[in-house]
Amino acid sequence: MNKLNIAIAAEFDLCEKIADFLQQSELNVGQLSIVEIYPFNEEQGVRFNNKAVAQIATEDVNWGDFDCVLFAGETAQATHIANAAESGCVVIDMLGVCASISGVPVVVPTVNDEQLGNLRQRNIVCLPNPQVSQIVLALASLMEHYPLNQVIISSLLPASYHSGETVTKLVGQTARLLNGIPLDEDEQRLAFDVSPHHHDFSVQLSKIFPSLNVVLHSIQVPVFYGLAQKISAFSDYAIDIDVVKSAYQQNDFIQLDEKITPVLNGEQENNEETVKLHISDLKVIENGVEFWTVADEQRFNLAFLAINLLARIFNQQS
Repeated sequence: MNKLNIAIAAEFDLCEKIADFLQQSELNVGQLSIVEIYPFNEEQGVRFNNKAVAQIATEDVNWGDFDCVLFAGETAQATHIANAAESGCVVIDMLGVCASISGVPVVVPTVNDEQLGNLRQRNIVCLPNPQVSQIVLALASLMEHYPLNQVIISSLLPASYHSGETVTKLVGQTARLLNGIPLDEDEQRLAFDVSPHHHDFSVQLSKIFPSLNVVLHSIQVPVFYGLAQKISAFSDYAIDIDVVKSAYQQNDFIQLDEKITPVLNGEQENNEETVKLHISDLKVIENGVEFWTVADEQRFNLAFLAINLLARIFNQQS
């Protein structure tokens, strides 16, 4: 494989995690750059192979310089994706903002890799939103053995689901409220509070599981790290718990646990060998199964899966 010139376009915390997993991978990286779609603070900098990574302002970037762009931005920034793709480089849209575009595949590694054959239509491939990736990985092994007719999911979203800045806000609000200092009247309350989070992921899910009926409820919770989901999946057939456990145990991306919490998960995982989608509290219900899933949404659902997807793309081309 030729040396790859790769650009990361994401917030600082995620850029660091992507660079870490890229360094651990077997990809032959010639040069890594950061495109500052979210400007870094003066003291923030990313290192790769013990060298500082160059940071490029969006107005100065030449997308044609790169073989691949790992993009984790908002819909309003999608013009950067279009410009990069038109320049000939492969764009991995890490949050699925382009999922509704015809001809753009939505791929979760190991689940529907065959869709990568459609990549060259637009030079864009979507890794779904972390909520969707976690759902898909949790259901794919199960669906190999049992057809599902309905899935009901409650997602508990941590502060890190949004950004490192949101984590900092939660830390500050928690400290202030514990010390009896009230928040400003117009300040969104994150600490000691929950709120609904509205987003429609039906297009992303339908591109992977076209006929699956999924009901998803998303709730913002006062947790710093770790995306947790309670999943109830129903079939027309009785489900054998041992078959389900065996399917999960054979999946390299999944670890079965007796108990796991989002916070512990975020604190303990640092590299490719330990980062997993954790499944626990697995039990059979009438014509169905219930379980609890936890993943570090930045390390696993974004950084790890994006680098895994990148490797699959360029291994196909080599």
